[in-house]
Amino acid sequence: MKTTMERRQFLTASLAGLGGIVFASDLVRGKAAQAASRHAEDFFFVQLSDTHWGFKNPAINPDFAGTLPKAIAAINAWPQKPDFVVFTGDLTHTTDDDKERRARLAGFRELSQGLKVATIKYLPGEHDAALDKGAAYRDLLGAPRYAFDHKGVHFIALDNVSDPTAHLGDEQLRWLADDLKKQKHATRIVVLTHRPLFDLAPDWDWTTPDGGKAVELLMPFESVTVLYGHIHQVNHHQTGHIAHHAANGMMYPLPAPHAVPKKAPIPWDPAHPYQGLGYRQIDTHARQTELALTELLVGQAKDPPAAEQVVKVTAKKFEYSPSVITLKRGVPAVLQLTSLDRQHGFDCPALKLHAEINPGKVTQVKFTPDKVGEFPFHCDVFCGSGHEQMEGTIKVAE
Repeated sequence: MKTTMERRQFLTASLAGLGGIVFASDLVRGKAAQAASRHAEDFFFVQLSDTHWGFKNPAINPDFAGTLPKAIAAINAWPQKPDFVVFTGDLTHTTDDDKERRARLAGFRELSQGLKVATIKYLPGEHDAALDKGAAYRDLLGAPRYAFDHKGVHFIALDNVSDPTAHLGDEQLRWLADDLKKQKHATRIVVLTHRPLFDLAPDWDWTTPDGGKAVELLMPFESVTVLYGHIHQVNHHQTGHIAHHAANGMMYPLPAPHAVPKKAPIPWDPAHPYQGLGYRQIDTHARQTELALTELLVGQAKDPPAAEQVVKVTAKKFEYSPSVITLKRGVPAVLQLTSLDRQHGFDCPALKLHAEINPGKVTQVKFTPDKVGEFPFHCDVFCGSGHEQMEGTIKVAE
């Protein structure tokens, strides 16, 4: 099994022609979920959204026939392949002609199947499914909703577009409730959907009218992340402990919510070609408390910046969590230290790291591991009779 940091090394060193922005999303929260994650495996997958195959407007995107093939070629060139690729809706551009709709879906399917990955997952968008209630989509690409398990994570794909009013509907909500009844509250869950499940901008049609009911069903679970498309831009939102992350579109960007009076595609900028167009790699770490979302931009001429290894560490009497920190030699690291009760210390003499950890504050320790090995750390601020057991290890691998 490839390690998390091997995957990150691949990401930072091998994606020539793409730009990377890393965002850490909290996935595992409670102790039960952390325990469940220990039985999972590291893996990564890719999310593409809003490819709008069949769109033809050179003022908006003069490379309308080339943007998606460029992304596919880039992914195929990666030395490590994602476990799967998921397209989160608006695979094709809308048309009133049923025959043309089917032709576009068939053309998209043929093009996407050029991806050199074992599995491709699809979801419809309203451009694919709203006008015929998903009939052509189901014929050509299969079920618009489904669930599957992969290496310790439960994935749920929801359809909030086949209903022209953008409702999930009572029947689908019952299906979701039945699926969740089979899961433990510590199960790690990733929801895939096209529209946001919350009211981002209802007047711009950036909502799911009954999405709150799905969120309510998901609330009892400790580890939930929602990945969606539809708004053609990266957006991060939190509903309680549930994180929602929108992805860039592949055909044209849209303005930020209510940034302009009227929603409309942002015209092509010859000075900044492919601006706002991209897709996303998601690293799922079995033994860490975060998803790593890396935004990859199409057509950028420089290598992506090095991704930092970000690890959140909490301290309390008389333990650190995590007590074992796994890092990659030569890759910049950031330890985000905070206390849950009182002042503690963090001292790793072998790596010359030292910091005070205070409650209610985050102390960042930045460094680049330059040697391989196991390096103990401990609390150097006396915190009670169990103080001497408050220790951990930084493991640095090639």
